[in-house]
This record gives sequence, structure tokens and C-alpha cells, in this order.
Amino acid sequence: MPAKVVVDYSEKYGDEGFIDGLWGTVADQLDETSYDDRLDADDDLEKGCIKFPQNKLYGRESNLGLLRGLYSDIIQERKSKGSSASASSRIVFVGGYSGVGKSAVVADLVRQLKEDYNHGGKVVVCAWGKYSKLQSAAAPFSAISDALEQLVVVLTKDEYIDILKNLRKKLCDDDVRMAMTGTFPSVAPLFGPAESDPATKIATSMSQIREAFKEFMCCVCTCLQLPLIWSLDDLQWSDEASLELLKDVLSNKEPNNMLFIGAYRSNEINENHSFHQLMNEVEKVRGKDAARDNMPVSRMDLFGLCLDDIGEFLSDTLGKDSPSEVATLTEVIFKKTLGNIFFVKQALEELVRKNAVFYDTIMFSWEYNVSTVQLDNYIYDDVIDVIKSKITGLPTEVRMLVVIMSFIPNNANMSLMKTLLEGEGVRTTKVEKLISVAINNGIILHLSEVDRYAFAHDKIREASYDIIPKGKQRDELLVRISNVLIDLANADKANTEWALFVAADHLNSVVPELVPRMELARLNFRVAKINLAKGATLGANVNLNDCLTCLNHSGEKWKDYDFTLNLFNELIASEFTVGKFELAYVHLQDVLENANSLDDKFTAYSYKIKTFAEGENRDYNKGVVVGLQICKMYGTTLPNSPKRTDLIKASVKLETELRNRPLTVLSKLPRTEVSTVFGLLKDVQHYAVLEGNNDLAALITKKAIRLSLQKNFLSKDMVPILASHVNVLVKGLAKDISKAKLAYAYANAAEKTSEVFREDKGLYYQVQMELHGGIYPLLRPHRESMEPTIDAHRSLLNAGKIDFGIGSGIGYAHMWLCAGLPLNSPLLKPKFLLYEEAAVRLQRPTFLLSFSSLRQLVLNLQKSPPNPTVLKGDAFDEESVLSTLEGNSLSMSRRDTSTLRLFLALLFWDEECMVKMLGILSEFAKPDIIAGRTYNRLFVIGLAGFEMGRKNKDKSLIELASTCLDYFKTLTKLGSLSATPIYHLMKAVSRPSKSNYDEAISFCHETRLVHFEAMACERCGMLLKQEKRVDAANEYIIKAYWGYTDWGATSKANSMIETYPFLKEATRCYQTAQSDGSSTNMRVANYIGKK
Repeated sequence: MPAKVVVDYSEKYGDEGFIDGLWGTVADQLDETSYDDRLDADDDLEKGCIKFPQNKLYGRESNLGLLRGLYSDIIQERKSKGSSASASSRIVFVGGYSGVGKSAVVADLVRQLKEDYNHGGKVVVCAWGKYSKLQSAAAPFSAISDALEQLVVVLTKDEYIDILKNLRKKLCDDDVRMAMTGTFPSVAPLFGPAESDPATKIATSMSQIREAFKEFMCCVCTCLQLPLIWSLDDLQWSDEASLELLKDVLSNKEPNNMLFIGAYRSNEINENHSFHQLMNEVEKVRGKDAARDNMPVSRMDLFGLCLDDIGEFLSDTLGKDSPSEVATLTEVIFKKTLGNIFFVKQALEELVRKNAVFYDTIMFSWEYNVSTVQLDNYIYDDVIDVIKSKITGLPTEVRMLVVIMSFIPNNANMSLMKTLLEGEGVRTTKVEKLISVAINNGIILHLSEVDRYAFAHDKIREASYDIIPKGKQRDELLVRISNVLIDLANADKANTEWALFVAADHLNSVVPELVPRMELARLNFRVAKINLAKGATLGANVNLNDCLTCLNHSGEKWKDYDFTLNLFNELIASEFTVGKFELAYVHLQDVLENANSLDDKFTAYSYKIKTFAEGENRDYNKGVVVGLQICKMYGTTLPNSPKRTDLIKASVKLETELRNRPLTVLSKLPRTEVSTVFGLLKDVQHYAVLEGNNDLAALITKKAIRLSLQKNFLSKDMVPILASHVNVLVKGLAKDISKAKLAYAYANAAEKTSEVFREDKGLYYQVQMELHGGIYPLLRPHRESMEPTIDAHRSLLNAGKIDFGIGSGIGYAHMWLCAGLPLNSPLLKPKFLLYEEAAVRLQRPTFLLSFSSLRQLVLNLQKSPPNPTVLKGDAFDEESVLSTLEGNSLSMSRRDTSTLRLFLALLFWDEECMVKMLGILSEFAKPDIIAGRTYNRLFVIGLAGFEMGRKNKDKSLIELASTCLDYFKTLTKLGSLSATPIYHLMKAVSRPSKSNYDEAISFCHETRLVHFEAMACERCGMLLKQEKRVDAANEYIIKAYWGYTDWGATSKANSMIETYPFLKEATRCYQTAQSDGSSTNMRVANYIGKK
């Protein structure tokens, strides 16, 4: 069969002795008979080779126009807003069959944009990556890693040094550096040299990778003068870790200044495919905010080219003047390929190889002279067969090169190919020429920017992969390739982790006789640990199960004791994490039967408790019972249902052990990394709290403290035990508020002990969030807890503590409201939106409801809605949102929205709304674990209850309000700086008099609670008007007006002008707490001291 002639004269002429002939027509001519005296005869060989047109895309003008338009939109938006940080990103999902030209469209877009914009110091940066069909052999984030490597190559060029310097200034967060360089080692140059390594490294979680990647991309996009083009191809093959990362980044408002293009094979996914679901979720999330934030998502479907486009392409390829000259050829090829441009090229080359299309060396032009039927018969129906025919015609060593490359999902560099081919007996000096031949034949491409080699198309990889059929020859080749890759990874651990994934995948696929089972078990375990470090939990689970299979076949199970125990401990945790509770139980039973000591059985016992408490048939009580039995094995006996005498005895024993020392003495003990019984006690306490067995939870806390003091060391597990006990005490304040000081003492101990393990940021900031969101604001001013609360947000998300991370925002928002900080502050809306966006992208709808309803409250106070006591506007629509909820979610959400509406009803004096909201909130007049939310709810219930109870002579409302008043009264007696002003305001409303209101106004002024001060002034003014003391009343009304104005409640201030027209002429003769900048709590402190 005629084919392109590639003659190997290496034996005769040395390693450079390759001579390329023409496709099927002209062979090598080495004697004098081939002499030609034409001036242009030297390039006949080039003329006779099929050369496809470059830098010309056929039939894709509209697609390119759309992409160019989106890129231009980002540039224009940036110009109008003045910074790259304000230019919203654009997302395009490009679907189409394999070979239809998706990658070519992106490549041509980048080429055109570079021609248009690459001048004056500006640079069009494209970060491109491609997933492989051999995804099981690829490391997590493979295409993303390739894209980042390209990004690094561009940004580290000398001409872009200013961009790099600016980027390094922004990338100064140690957490971001550690997560990014650990997961994507190639990005290290963008961070610059590290000043020092952290003393203790905490394992990287998927949550931390997500947050770090988002921050990294935001910094990169902000530093670029032109939008970044981030393109990922063949996303239908993306791994689960990549999908999780992409869903998070693409669902977020940031990064800005970016055009993301995601290409996928539309015929290889359905509605249940994970990538299809990702597209739908991203569209849904960004679609909600598209009108406000210009966050569109586009979908583009590419189909085969039309007959005319194929005709133009063939005409240009064969050097014809008009498509009409190749009409017959066009018709045949179009019929076979349906306009798929890749298939068209392969079909044309096949016709050349079979001499159906040939280069006429007399006329020096491409011709064909066979019938339509003959042409049709010359072309295979399957493009894979076409490509195999092409590869089969290559020299043996080139064919070997191509086959070996097909077994590696990554793009390969020259060094790697030399090493792999050397193992197959090919001289390294020939490899460069072999690669050149493969490039000239259109098999592979040279990616010049990263100096790597890749297949020209995945169909070529697929055809190459099947050249050697499954069997012994293929298995032996895979073993040789894998051994080379393992040696490579061992020699360069930092940048070649991918090689271990490839080796493990290939070795798992070959017959067992070729690979020692124990060696393969260790390799699988090694790859599993890398997967876990990158957050790829499903991939790690597969590796660990492969490891167990090898271990079972090796005959070394439990003979190699340490390795077997380590494997089972990891596998138990992995099965539990992915929801395979029954398998986790099977594995832990194996450990309990074979492990040598209680210490070695600790992980198994710990997960045994979890499998009962968190398995498919969740049973907290069963978890507690089993946990107590296990604790007994470790020398700690506790009753499941403690009696009052048990608690008293435990308290006495604890006091004896403390010897008048504070609980914070625990933080002075030497730290230990050993968990043992403390880890078990932590788990049992957790499930006891969830079951509602607070007495047992309290008993466990006291027992754990005594054990710690007796053993003279502090376990990290002691920290969550103390923090959990604080939460139990805070919840119990509904029955006995006098225990606030006891809770405060335990809170101090929890905070001090968490500082001992501060390198564990997840644990440290969880404690910070719980304490500053719960107990501390009960006694301290809310302002003091705001900064620690918002500081915890990002670190908690990094650590995977999503609910705590987003929940910190709820505490922060309510603190802002409690503290009376300006509603018109430029800091408030961005913080609300920060939390809202986190709730959206991390799929926490009830948290989103809390933030958006609070933001609507602020809008109602600033703008002038038709009905200011209804939560309906730009941020939130209570009626429509609550209609989608049911059960406990509906109950808790209605509690929170009713609290906000009651707050508005008090301010705008809507009596009908007050009565209605009091009816809803009557069952919620008790504390919860978020102090700010508790304060706001009990405050408005108390004020409205006294007002409406007195007016309507409703004793039940008076009793409800009195309950709230008693709560703040007790806290005031305990010395609470936050509760004292609220107590005096509520007391004034319960027993209205000018002196009571004056006292409340004074306390509110001293503590800078401008909104409460304004409310007290307004209530006092209304009282004085009823007493016909008009001048005095007007003075208080003016004070209230300026208080609301300083607070930023413009809508409320305007409504006062409508009610009191004299305010139009009012001048400021009084400084509110906000306007005079007072920051002293001295008068409150003195008052509390006297009490």
C-alpha cells in the first residue's frame, strides 16, 4: 500500500540518516538520474507533502465573534469601572463532537487577540490544559496543573518582570503559598523565595485548596492588564477533585478579569454526567446574580462544517483556484466525515496514501482521477482505522515512540522520551529525529512555550494506544515503562508525582505474575497519600482498595504488621469519608481482631463509634453507649445517665484536683500529640450533646480535665471538649442565666488551650468563632468580638469547617446591628456579599437566607420602600423564599425573619405588624448559641411586648416581655457591658418616665449604641408629647432624628420628617454617640461596680 516514504538510512549514514519522501508518489532520489534544472526544483519534496492551511479557520466566524465579544466586554467593563478587580469574569462552555474544532477555535482566538493587543507592555495570557482519556492514570487536577505551568512560563519572562513583582506582593499569604505550592509545585516561582518553612505543617484539605486557588487566581487576574484566558479541554474526562475546584471557582463572583473557556465532547456526556451537572450548577448560581453583577454564562455548540466550508478548505489545501475544481472530492469526503474537520484531514491523507489523490510531478499540482465510487471505497468508515493505517506506515522506532507516548496521559518532554525509548533499545541520539518525523507526519505537536510534546489529537492517541493489543507483549511494555517512571519520581519527587499515578495505574492492569504484589501495594499506598494531600478523596479510596487487594494476594497481610495497620487505619477513614460505612466496619473489625495493643486499635475503635452514630442508620444513643464501653476498655468509666449526685461528685473531685487554680492552668501543661482516651471522650461528648444528654456531656468535660491534670499533659482533643462544654452552658442560660460567668471561665480555658495548638488553624479559629459568637458578647461589648469573628471566616473555610466559616458571618452581622455601627458604612455591604457568595458557592441555602434578609433590613432602613416592615426588595423576598422551605428550616428561618420585621415595626411603628410578629416569636423568647442574634431577638420582643401589651391590655405579652427583661437584668448584675444599656432601655419602656429614659439614653450614649440611643430619645419624646410637654418632647425628637441620621437609617429619618415637619428646619445641637466619637464605657463600668 502506498504511503508516505520515510526511509531509515541510519545504518548507512548514521543517526541523522532519515530521509522523508512524499505521500505515495515520490520516493527518495539519490542518484544523478533525478537531476532537474528548474530553479524551484529544490522544494519539490515540500510541494508534494500535504500541508493544511495555517492561521485560517473555516466556518467559525460567528463563534470567534462571540468569544472576541466577551473578551472585549471584560476590557470595556474594566475601563468603565477603572480597575481589573471590577471587571467581571465571563464563562463559556464549548460543546461538540471529537474533531469538530473546539481547540482550534480557542487557538485562533488567542492568535487574533495577541495580534490585536500584544503591544505597549500589554500581554494576552492564555493558560491552557487538557484532560486525558487515561484519567485513571493521571494525577488530580492534571489539566489545571498544565494550565498553571503555562501561566508560570509566561509570567516569569523578563519582559513581564513588573507583572511578576506586583503579583508577588499580592501573593503574600502563607496559607495560600503552602496550599498552592503543595498542590501545584510549578507555581512556586510566582511566589518568590520563601522566607522560612513553617515549624509544623498541617495536612492540606480540599477546602484549603479551594480557598487558596481562588485567592491565587484573583491575584493573577488582578495583576494582568488584559483579561486572562483560562481554557480547559476535554472536561468530560476531568477528575472529581478538578470538578470540585472548578465548581467552586466558577460559581464565585471572583476571580474577575478572566475569560474561562471549557470545552467538552457533547456526545460523551448526559444529564447525569458530573460535568453536565457542574455546568447546570454554575449557570444557576451565576444566573441569580447576572443582573446585578454581570456574571453571564454562555454555551456554544460546534457542529461539523458545511459542504461549502469543506470545499474551500480542500481547495486551499490542494492549491486550487476555486472549490469547484474539487467538487467531486469534496462531496465524497463530506459524505464520509459529515464536515468534521479532523476527520476531513485524516480522510484526505488516507486518499493520498492510497494514491487516489496524488501530486503530479509533471504539472506540479495535486490531482485525482478516480470516480466518486472509487474515492468512497478508498476511505475507511472509522477514523481510528484511518489513523492506524497512517501509524502503521511509520518506521518501527517512530511507531514505538508514538505507542509509548500513548501510555502517558501527560505531555512529555525530550528527556522523558529519551529515557523511555532507551529502555526499549533505542539510542538516545536518535530520539530527537524520531520526534521530528512524528511531528512532520502530523502525529504529535511541539508545545514550544513549555517545551513539551503532545498528540495532535486524542483520536491519534487512541489509535496509538491500540497498536499493541492486550496481552503479554503489552503488559511487559507497561511494566518497563512503569519502572522507568518510578525511578524518575524517586529522583525528582517535587515535580514528578504524576509519574507514580501512571505507574500505579499500568501496574494494576497487568497480570499479577509480572509485578511483586507487595511492591505494588506500597506504590498504591504512596499514590493514595498523594491523592489525600490534594483533597482527591475518591481517588485515594480507589488506591487504598487496590493496595488492600495487592496485600491480600501477597500473603503478607499482618505479617508486615506496621504497613498493614497503617493501611487499614487509612482505609477505615477513607471508606467512612466516602460513605461506605459497612466496609469501614468490616475493616475496623479486622484491626480489632489482629492489632496487638489498645493503642494500635484506637483508630478502629474511634470509627466504630462513628459508624453507629453517623452511619446510614444514624443512632446517637448507640454511638454513646458503644463509646462508653470502649472508654471503659481504656480505663475510664462513666454512667450513660448520670444522676445529680454523679455531677456533684465530679465537681468536687475537679475542684480538689484544681487546688484553687483557674481552669486556664490546662494551657500551662506540656502538650502531647497522643489522643487515646481524650479522642474517645471527645467523640462520646459530641454525640451526647447531639442526643441531648447534656449531663453526660458535662460529666465527660470534668473527667477529661481531671485526667489531663493527673497525667500532666494537654491533648489537642481537650480543646474541643472545653469548647463544646461552653456551648452546652450557653444553651443552658435559657434556664439559668446566672451561669454565664461559669461559661465565661470555661471559655477562657478553651481559648487559652487552643492557643497552644494554634498551628491547627481550623481548630483555633473554630474556638474563636464559637467564643466570640457565643459567650464573650454576653459580657463584653459586641464591638470587641467583631474582628476575631470575621478573621475566623477564611481560615475556617480553608480547614473545611464550612458551617463554622459561614456561620461566623451570621454572628458578625448581628454584632454589627447590636453595636449600632453605621448602616451606610462602605464596609458593610461588601462583607454581607462576601458571606452571601460563600453560602451560594458552598451550597448553604439557609445561611444565604440569613445574610440576604439582614441585607434587606439594611436596605429598608436606608431606602424608602412602600412598606418598610415587609422584607421584600433587591436582596430578599421573604414570602417567596419561605415558601420553598419546610420543617425545622422553615421554623428557624421564620424566627429570624420575624425578628427583623419586628425590629422594623418598632422603628416605623407598625402596631399590626408588631402584634403579628410577637405571635410568631412567642415560642422563641429564649437564648441560642449566637449571642448577637439572641440579643436582637429578645430586645425587640421585650420592647414590642411591653408597648403592645400595655396598649392592648394583654398580660401574656407583658409576661413575654418581662421574661426578656429578666434575661438582660441578670446579665447586667453579672457585670455585662453589652447587656446594661439594653436592660435600662427595656426598663424605661416597661415603666415609662423621663428619668428612666434619660438614664437609658445616658447608658446608650456611653456605650456608643447610637440606634438604641435614638430609639430611647424617640420614645421619651412620644411620652412627653402625651404629657403635653411639647418643647421638651421636640428636643428629644430632634435628638432621635440626628441619632437615626448618624446611624445611617435614612428611611427612618425621612419618615420622622413626615411625622414631625419641624425637623426640616432642625439643626444639630446635640452630639449622638456616633457623632462625638465617644469610646468610653467608664460610666457603665462605674455603675456595674456599684451594683
